[in-house]
Amino acid sequence: MVEQQQAPLQIAYLILAHDHPAQLGRLVARLQGPGVRCYLHIDAKTSDATFAAMQAAMPANAEVQFIARRACGWGGFSLVAATLDLLAAAQAVGFDWAILLSGADYPVKTHAQIAARLGASDALGYLDVRSQAQFDVRHRWQAFHPESLNGKPLGKALQKLQRGARRLGLHRRLPTPLAQVWAGSQWWCLSADACKVLTDFVDRNPSVIRFFQTTSVPDEMFVQTVLMATCVAPHLVKHNHHAIRWQADAWSPATFETEDVAELVSGPTLFARKFTADGKVTALIDQALATRQSVA
Repeated sequence: MVEQQQAPLQIAYLILAHDHPAQLGRLVARLQGPGVRCYLHIDAKTSDATFAAMQAAMPANAEVQFIARRACGWGGFSLVAATLDLLAAAQAVGFDWAILLSGADYPVKTHAQIAARLGASDALGYLDVRSQAQFDVRHRWQAFHPESLNGKPLGKALQKLQRGARRLGLHRRLPTPLAQVWAGSQWWCLSADACKVLTDFVDRNPSVIRFFQTTSVPDEMFVQTVLMATCVAPHLVKHNHHAIRWQADAWSPATFETEDVAELVSGPTLFARKFTADGKVTALIDQALATRQSVA
């Protein structure tokens, strides 16, 4: 009797990037394995020359799709919209798991280890989820934050006016059917079932999209808030398989260095954020993973 081989886990990597073509090429190459397909959104503000270099940097045999480009701004809904575009492209083909990464991320486990971990999981998703008691983001959603006004004098004046209104108890309310805002890291690993629940919710509740379009840094609230309002919530593991080291009083995470490699490779996470574009540290990760494979 001939044993049937099990089909490989289908993993869709959704990648948001805007620069450093060589770094992006190394990331896509490292992610490759049976059942892997990469979907890439490149910021529309990225120059045509850089975009062409990104396309040229893709590994020859990789399953890669570049999707239509949006202009993305820090702290705006455009990043959520680009993520939903990536998810729609992946859903059109199908997958078992979708993983959201940035171009500055890197896997710290082999493809076989990633696929084994996700394939054996009973969870519907891995997502950094924190309550307002843990991560107070009320100022991000209780006031209007139009993306078009981010950083502009009119936007600053609007925020000053709304701070006064909030002190008087006047602020925005959540749209139905949301009852609470949850927040956390932008990056996640979600099963196909969780992704379908997410996109079905979005399709049924356009008011939720309209609401988050005028919030601040919605990429750190949107997916958490939507999924915690659905049947998926009890089946989420509240960490996102990402190693991220935050700097004190900084808006962006620290970059990992040479001395971090051993801990990253031996630790529990599957991915890490972030790395410099020169590839020196990620090359050491590749070497460490190869060494561990040969010993095993």
